[in-house]
Amino acid sequence: MKKDNAVSEVVSIMIMLTITIVLVSVVALTATSTFGETEKPLSAEITAVSVSGGEVIFELISGEPVALSDIRVVLGIREDSTKSVSIPGTDLKPLVSGDTTIFLGDRFTLDIPDEFVSSDEHLTYRFYDTTDRPFSSGEIRI
Repeated sequence: MKKDNAVSEVVSIMIMLTITIVLVSVVALTATSTFGETEKPLSAEITAVSVSGGEVIFELISGEPVALSDIRVVLGIREDSTKSVSIPGTDLKPLVSGDTTIFLGDRFTLDIPDEFVSSDEHLTYRFYDTTDRPFSSGEIRI
């Protein structure tokens, strides 16, 4: 009389399948956490509050602080869609000298390029972060 004390084939296949699933999960988790690190998009709302003497004054009205060196603004004319210009954040001037990070309620200025916009036209603006995602836009009448 022969005794069979071995584990059945079904149980051994289930154990191998479980080990395989666990290993695949660990590899997938490691790969996505290593390569999936992305920069958080900027969350801020900037609005144009006035135009005076060839410059626009902007204000941070909501959201997180913004380093001017980490943004750029694209200006356009609503009445003439062929006109646009991209201006780096380093060309923006904070009203508080030396402060390159703006906080809630802070203002900064931007010189409008000469002859870019005429009176009674609407200057459009769109701010982009370092990942080229737009985070704020609007327009103001000149």
